[in-house]
Amino acid sequence: MKAVSLGVRELDEDLGGGLPHPSMISIEGEHGSGKTVFTQQIVYSMLRDGMKACVVTGESTVKEYLEMMASVKLDATPYFLSGKLTIYPLHVKGGQWNSFLSTLFLRVVWGFLELQRERFDCVAIDSLSVMSMDTPQHEFLTFITRMKNIVSDGKTVIATFHSGSLAEENVMRLKAASDVYLRLRNTKFANTPVKVLEVVKLWGTGGRKSTIMLEIHPSIGLRVMPLGGVKL
Repeated sequence: MKAVSLGVRELDEDLGGGLPHPSMISIEGEHGSGKTVFTQQIVYSMLRDGMKACVVTGESTVKEYLEMMASVKLDATPYFLSGKLTIYPLHVKGGQWNSFLSTLFLRVVWGFLELQRERFDCVAIDSLSVMSMDTPQHEFLTFITRMKNIVSDGKTVIATFHSGSLAEENVMRLKAASDVYLRLRNTKFANTPVKVLEVVKLWGTGGRKSTIMLEIHPSIGLRVMPLGGVKL
C-alpha cells in the first residue's frame, strides 16, 4: 500500500500524505456537495502517477465528464485519447429506472469490472445511488464482496452515493468494508459557499484531521480553505 498525493498540498497534509492505494474508498454526500469533483481529483491523481483508470458514471456522458474535469483544472483528455482513462456511461432509455434494472446494472458492473480488471489500476463508480435503488440486500453485499476482491488484486475502487439513498444496513456494510470513508456536505462560512469534508475512516495514511473545509474554484480547481480544521 502506498499513499497517492492528490496534488493539493494542504489536503495531502490533512490526509497524512494522500489516499492509500490499493484501497476501497467510499464517498457519501448530499446533492451538489462535490462528490464527483473529489472523485475526479482522485482519478486524475492516479493518472498523473502513471496508472490507468476506469470511470463508470450514471450521471453524465463521456463528453460531459471530460468537460467537468476540465472546468476544475483537471485536463484528462490526453489520458482519455491515449487509452489510459476509459469512461463508461450507464443510461436507461427514457430514464425510467426500477428495482429490476438497478439490480441488473449492478450485476453487469461488477461482472464487467472483474473481466476488465487487468486494464485498470483504479475504478470509480459514480454513483451507487442509481445502480442500487431498491436492490435486495444480498445483491448489495455481493457487490461489496466483488469490489473487495478487486481491491485484493491491487486495485483502488471508489464508490460515491447520495446521503439517504441507500438503506442504513447497506451503508453500515459499506462503511465496514471500506478502507477510506469520506462524507461531504454543503455549508457556508462568512457567507461563502464551502464544502465540508469529514474523514470518517482512513487507514494506512495516518490522517490527522477529521474535518476539512474545501472550495471548488473554476480558476484553480479544488483547494483547502484556510480554516480547514474548524468543525461546523
